[in-house]
Amino acid sequence: MAPHAEDCEEEERLNGENYQPVPVHQGRRILPDDNAPAQAWIENEDSPQGLDSRTNSPGENRRLLGHKPIHKSTTRLQAGLTLGVWKQSKCSLSAKSVKIKPRVKSKFEKRKEKIVEALRPPYFIISMIIFIVLLHLCGPEEWRAHLEWSPGAWWREPWRLITYGCVHASTGHLALNALVALAVGWRLEREQGWMRVALVWGGGVAAGALGAGALQPRVRVVGASAAVYALLTAHLPNVCLRFGHIPLWWFRPLSVVVLGASEVCWAFIRVSEGNASSNHVAWAAHALGAAVGVPLGFLVFNGENSTRKNMLWCRIVSSFIMTVGVLAAICHYLFWYDVDHYT
Repeated sequence: MAPHAEDCEEEERLNGENYQPVPVHQGRRILPDDNAPAQAWIENEDSPQGLDSRTNSPGENRRLLGHKPIHKSTTRLQAGLTLGVWKQSKCSLSAKSVKIKPRVKSKFEKRKEKIVEALRPPYFIISMIIFIVLLHLCGPEEWRAHLEWSPGAWWREPWRLITYGCVHASTGHLALNALVALAVGWRLEREQGWMRVALVWGGGVAAGALGAGALQPRVRVVGASAAVYALLTAHLPNVCLRFGHIPLWWFRPLSVVVLGASEVCWAFIRVSEGNASSNHVAWAAHALGAAVGVPLGFLVFNGENSTRKNMLWCRIVSSFIMTVGVLAAICHYLFWYDVDHYT
């Protein structure tokens, strides 16, 4: 029995509505993203009213599902036999995907950088030396009287705690302190910066003045020897804080020991010979300047090993020593120091 003509036309109409031909381009093939789903029938017991009787039977609702609409892919060309490709611009490449090989420096450039780094001058120390030399050569004698350390006058003129380090007794005294300051502070300023070195310099000068006033109250003190000794001993905390990251770490403690021993031997020889000029040497300023360089260096300096436990303990002990020293100096000059007797 042949099918009804109207049913055939309806079936062709239903299948033809959702049919989409596969686009074909000359020279390349475009593939769809997903395969078209198969047709299926679903059943629903509660059929709505008014549906076509040709597709429904009593008690059920049968509806022919159409094809799933095909979504256009964002990628126009798929893998396959294609004749065209997309061009990728240079701007679309991310910075992480592009690996730039660094330029290899020549031996001459490496040696030049090392020489420039080694010859980079310590600006603070050179500035202090230039200022001291100009003051020594061009400064009037009246300035010298108001800048040197005096046992009684500093109580009314406290700036003498620092300014006496800019005044020197002779040209030889100035030249010796300048040379030692350059030799000792060159590497130290390059590794720690001029500000930290300036704090150590000022702390050594102040400690030397207070020590000389307590142990040698009748001696007028001039010169930057206390600051130089503070910079010398400050190499010890610098080596501890930057151990493994600085060159010649073994030479620095050795130089501190050698120079300290030579200073002590020289002081004993001068005292044993009964030289009258030995009474005018502020050995107390030298000793206190050297003593304050170690704890002050631990408190001021910084390095790669600063966060280690032993370095933290060194800083705690250094802060305790500095606090005790400041309190002892205050108590001495308030209760036991006779100011008017040395005026």
